[in-house]
Amino acid sequence: MFYEIPTTLDGEIEDLSALIAKFREGRLDGPTLKVHRVPFGVYEQRKENTYMVRIRCAGGAVTPAQLKTVAELSDRYGAEMIHVTTRQELQMHDVALENVVPVVRALRAAGLATRGGGGNTVRNITASHDSGANPGEVFDVAPYAFALTSRLIADPESWRMPRKFKFAFSNSPEDTAHAAFHDVGFIAAMQNGAKGFRVYIAGGLGSKPQVGHLYSPFVPADDVYFIAEGTKRLFSKHGNRRNKHAARLRFLWNTLGQDKFLELLEQEIQDVRRSGALPLTVKDRKVPTPSILPAPAPVTSPEFDLWKKRYVKEQKQAGLYSVLVPVLMGKFKNRHALALADFLAPFGDDVLRATIEQNLFLINIPEAFLGNAYQLLKTISPMSAGPRFLAESIACAGADTCKLGICLSRGALDASVDRLSTSGLDLDRLAGLHMNISGCPNTCGQHMSADLGFFGKVGRKGQKIYPAYTVVAGGAIGGDAPRLAQPVGDVSARDMPDFVAEFFKVYLPKKDKYATFLEYLEAEGRADIQAALSHFRDVPEYEANQKHFVDWSARDPFSLVGRGVGECSAGIFDMIEIDLKRAKQLQQELGGTPAGKEREALLSQMALSTARMLLVTRGVEAATERQVFERFNEHFMKKGLVDPRFQPLVDAALAGEASRLDFEGLKALAETVETLYKSMNDSLRFPGEIDCARGAEPKPAAGPAAEALFRDYRGVPCPMNFVKTKIDLAGIGKGDRLRILLDDGPPIENVPRSVAGEGHQVVEQVKQGAHWSVLIEKR
Repeated sequence: MFYEIPTTLDGEIEDLSALIAKFREGRLDGPTLKVHRVPFGVYEQRKENTYMVRIRCAGGAVTPAQLKTVAELSDRYGAEMIHVTTRQELQMHDVALENVVPVVRALRAAGLATRGGGGNTVRNITASHDSGANPGEVFDVAPYAFALTSRLIADPESWRMPRKFKFAFSNSPEDTAHAAFHDVGFIAAMQNGAKGFRVYIAGGLGSKPQVGHLYSPFVPADDVYFIAEGTKRLFSKHGNRRNKHAARLRFLWNTLGQDKFLELLEQEIQDVRRSGALPLTVKDRKVPTPSILPAPAPVTSPEFDLWKKRYVKEQKQAGLYSVLVPVLMGKFKNRHALALADFLAPFGDDVLRATIEQNLFLINIPEAFLGNAYQLLKTISPMSAGPRFLAESIACAGADTCKLGICLSRGALDASVDRLSTSGLDLDRLAGLHMNISGCPNTCGQHMSADLGFFGKVGRKGQKIYPAYTVVAGGAIGGDAPRLAQPVGDVSARDMPDFVAEFFKVYLPKKDKYATFLEYLEAEGRADIQAALSHFRDVPEYEANQKHFVDWSARDPFSLVGRGVGECSAGIFDMIEIDLKRAKQLQQELGGTPAGKEREALLSQMALSTARMLLVTRGVEAATERQVFERFNEHFMKKGLVDPRFQPLVDAALAGEASRLDFEGLKALAETVETLYKSMNDSLRFPGEIDCARGAEPKPAAGPAAEALFRDYRGVPCPMNFVKTKIDLAGIGKGDRLRILLDDGPPIENVPRSVAGEGHQVVEQVKQGAHWSVLIEKR
């Protein structure tokens, strides 16, 4: 075992078991169970009654026996494969709720815990995967990750944080564990022959990423626990517990300011020292002594030599080698994991790591057995036959299983790998370059630290939406100036593979002119990326090419439904943000466009995006551009929500007279609409509008037996059906009821869940032929 299991874990497992039993008997509601299961690393998946179980692997380390246990449990209770995460953990998927506790107990028996796999907890502590083996490392940092894990998971306060809290250890200035992008990051350093760390604080990725701030260029190794615990206590005391979107350590730094933050931090660190706490007990690792080994399998072939060049490195221990095992997108079949575990068992316990690139990494393999490893990996790791660049490309789970996912990022990476593999490009020259993809703005796919990154978004063509990605470039890791990638443009999901191939076709002939990709990017790379993107700017109309409106690996047209609690609300705001962003982009383009037909076309588009932006909040749809302006005139101009001085602009747009559209006037109108959007309350109401939640008279009851306000929303698509429901609820008083009719499929799957997510009670759901009747009580 690489970390010590706390003595409290067995009792906590029994408590979880009791809660799950109560839930299955109908004596406990889902939200209450969620509060307890998520900190146990148990997440609900999109598929009903299936769960993901995330397993803590400190520093990415697992023994062959532990890997075998995970694979056997996955084979018995879960999916056909396990998943390697970007936090060096292992995950099991498709576990039924009734099997969660048996899985957790079996993992506990193998020396593995899921506690802290999710929720507002201290998460898995990561470390450079080659720590202890890399000849160029400052020193082995993995023992510090193991020791800090053992200390912190034994502390009950580690499970009661304002938000997730992350630590990382890197073994060299290259910062291969991305320590500078963590809440607290330690990078190995030496001073006067003593071990220590360069420390970064208050960094993080997520939807609002921030590079960590340098706390100290050197702290003695014995101070690791004091700094870690002091920072944890500071966050626990002062972190924002009311708003999870502002509840990370970096937001606390921004709120307090550097001086106040560091002042409070120093107080906490000194309090830890005065408490009598001891430095971490760090045990130096020894190379395991192999047991009975298989017979060496000498291999001589050009393919074997190429594999060694790509994936094998000599360790600092004479005669031993490390081997990267490519696991594309972290998906590793159970039977392959079992085969790898059996192969590694004779070489000892300390032979396997997970990497933050979602691969596996073998260490302490004697040179005589590299042939054996090669022969095995040919059968269990198909990517081992390809270039390292593809093997180290990352995609998060995306909308495949994550309820926050927008795009199918795994499908996009699969398609990009296929396209690059047949491009004829020398991909081995891209080794060391990182291409990372996230299915949404959250940075689970590490796109903001990548050389070339992508994150999922919603694109819009007329009244249709399609899967798309924002392209970012220039993330820099290591050295004295880590930096986040910067946006350079957008591309549709379907065009991404062709864009990637076209860009690398331009980059590779120029590569040798520059020492780094970042140097190239700053000199001419940004322009090259934008030039390549320009070839994919025009998305075809839906009627001309429906393929662009279907995501990679999907069968149905792209949709915003199915995004978990409140996903309908997310869909509403996504639609608003699309037009808001488009209006701002057009405003910038108009700044450099001379008078003429092109300028008039841009003015018309800006007027359209501005007028359409908030129509969704009124529960109305517009099939044509003229209808957009008609609906805007009816619901915003005539209702007095927008200043009458903009009426001539709206009249000009209604008449289709672009020559009468004034840029400054449109700019002011767009700012007015954006201000109105920001003033909107949770009921989608604007200042001055009637809202029963704030004391206005409720609408009279109607519908069958006058039991409730009645609305028929059959045929109304998501999220518009939820918008209409939300407006209806805003018009009735607390305790009053609303009955709605919904279609089968996404409407019934999402609207009731979104309503419940906003605090209302879904009293009943009854299927009536091909549709559903849903009774809601306003709370």
